[in-house]
Amino acid sequence: MGFYFPETIVDTEDVANEINLSEKFYRNIGVKKIFKPSEKDHPSKMAYESAVNALNDAGTAPEKIDMIITAVFKNDYLHWQMGAWLKDKLNAKNAVTLEVKGGCGAHFQAVELAVDQIKASSGINTVLVICAERLYGYGWPTFLSSGGQSILIKRDCEQFNYIGFATNNFIAYHNMAHIPHGGTASPFTQEIGWEGDSFVENVTVDKDMYLKHIKPVVFCKFADVTEDILRQTGYLRQDIDYMVTLVQQQNFDERILKAIGIPDVPNANEFKSDLGHFSGADSYILLDKARKAQKIKKGDLILKIVLGGVSWFASLIRY
Repeated sequence: MGFYFPETIVDTEDVANEINLSEKFYRNIGVKKIFKPSEKDHPSKMAYESAVNALNDAGTAPEKIDMIITAVFKNDYLHWQMGAWLKDKLNAKNAVTLEVKGGCGAHFQAVELAVDQIKASSGINTVLVICAERLYGYGWPTFLSSGGQSILIKRDCEQFNYIGFATNNFIAYHNMAHIPHGGTASPFTQEIGWEGDSFVENVTVDKDMYLKHIKPVVFCKFADVTEDILRQTGYLRQDIDYMVTLVQQQNFDERILKAIGIPDVPNANEFKSDLGHFSGADSYILLDKARKAQKIKKGDLILKIVLGGVSWFASLIRY
């Protein structure tokens, strides 16, 4: 694994004061520090730096990479594939490239795709999965941060072994949030353009849809996707030694574990306060922190669980 974070660290209390966030809501989030990108900290730069760190961590030369998969929500440019640029920049001359577009769930899907490619093809042995996001400030329901994260997935790797993946989609409500203009159905015109400076200002959110149909089942869906992966792999709840998820509200991990039915399982919540949330790759940063802090040991079964939009994802990893 390799990471890159901007040099500037901001106290979220200052951000909360700027936007008049209530003290109660601020405390419930529980994130104290986030990373603020500089003018040079675009996704491509952060992706490259994290990729170099991952290659160094694995002791792997760039020409050994068979595939590069990038997971990105906000790229440097519209319709620009960062993976092709990274292939050239890293001199990964033997790699094919692919981009998975989306939010928090995209990184999970990119990892599952990487594992599937290795299993399916004798010619693919090493896949570099990269996620880098230039997000910053307040976003619902936590503080958004910035950084780059890369993992090198290798055949027969002895660090972390992927056992299985599961997804639970709530397809009926996929249009809860979207940007209505700028695509082929509604192109930008002189009358219809980009509003303001913020990406968030241009997102249309159906709050009623969320409150009526999605919010009531968020944690039930975590239980469903966990049940699915346990059924697939033959493991039991009591076999799980550790749980890792996204950086969200302070009690997010606790509520997930309660819904799953294993409330006492150790988790990575203690490492979240100085990170913030920038994508589904949060979980790998937290996993790295847990390993370095010796919160997990060899042989442990780790449940990684992620939410992205109206999709819930789970994977089992043997350390």
